Amino acid sequence: MSTKPKIHILGTGGTIANITGNYISAADFVPIDALLDLAPEEVTSHGELSLTEVTHLNSGALTPEVWFDLHNEIMQRSSSNNPPAGFVITHGSNTSEETAYFLNLVLKTEIPVVVTAAQRNIGKLGSEGFKNLYDSIRVASSPDSVGKGVLFVANEEIHHARDVTKLAASRPDAWRSPNFGRIGDVFDEVRFYRTATRASTIKTEFDISNYTTSDFPLLDVQIVYSSFSDDGTMVRAAVDSGAKGIVCAAFPTCSPAWPDNYPTQGDALIEATKKDIPVVLCNRGTSGFKPVKEPFLNGGTLRPQKARILLALALMKTNDHAELQRIFNSY
Repeated sequence: MSTKPKIHILGTGGTIANITGNYISAADFVPIDALLDLAPEEVTSHGELSLTEVTHLNSGALTPEVWFDLHNEIMQRSSSNNPPAGFVITHGSNTSEETAYFLNLVLKTEIPVVVTAAQRNIGKLGSEGFKNLYDSIRVASSPDSVGKGVLFVANEEIHHARDVTKLAASRPDAWRSPNFGRIGDVFDEVRFYRTATRASTIKTEFDISNYTTSDFPLLDVQIVYSSFSDDGTMVRAAVDSGAKGIVCAAFPTCSPAWPDNYPTQGDALIEATKKDIPVVLCNRGTSGFKPVKEPFLNGGTLRPQKARILLALALMKTNDHAELQRIFNSY
């Protein structure tokens, strides 16, 4: 009998699995079994590995169906008679933080789930993908990872799914948690320094087990961006297209654009709320937040792309303003 921890790896593609340098079709990415065949023995020898190929595409091509497939696969395996000690998801870098946060909100298991990615494809000078995968397997198999929510691991750092964001185009140190910092490191051992305080996984109120992507209004929640003298054209376009919610990546003071003597983005957002479309204001910068006045919702320290996910899940439960703000305060 093997004494190695059982780790289940779910592949979705991305640079970590890219072999051509192109990102056009599935042919540019190796499936998860081929990725493990290419990996150095040290990577695959740390655990007793099993694999599921969910898809192999660049992360900009992924859809909510992939999120639901990941959720269903993890929940099925975690509730089996012989569950793994942890899960690792290989992912494209650009939307890895969004997948991690979605799963952090909807998974109902305390088994560690780690998302990882890479900035340099297989064979490229300085490629770090296999190191990130190795570190992720170690984190997923660590007893200290149990119950900490969904984690993101890259560049020998451990981040919580809620806080991590990608801030650079191609450097291995692209990921940061600007407001609260990483929660651990992976050096000679897995080390945690703190635990995220916002509710994760089994402590959240979101359970999608009996839902499908048609119930999940992510595509009806639009993000608009505040910039100099914005007149609200994109807000009105979102409303006219049937938006069920709007997230505004507002100025760092968490206020939209109010150009003097012009139509304004702020006025357009207020008009949206009068049509019962909830509007969340976030900081278009990377850290800090300011109070937000009615009739808007305060996204706090959530990045706009994550506020969109939370709002979509919240709208599956309620459209009440006070309840929506409670949800944003909780997650």
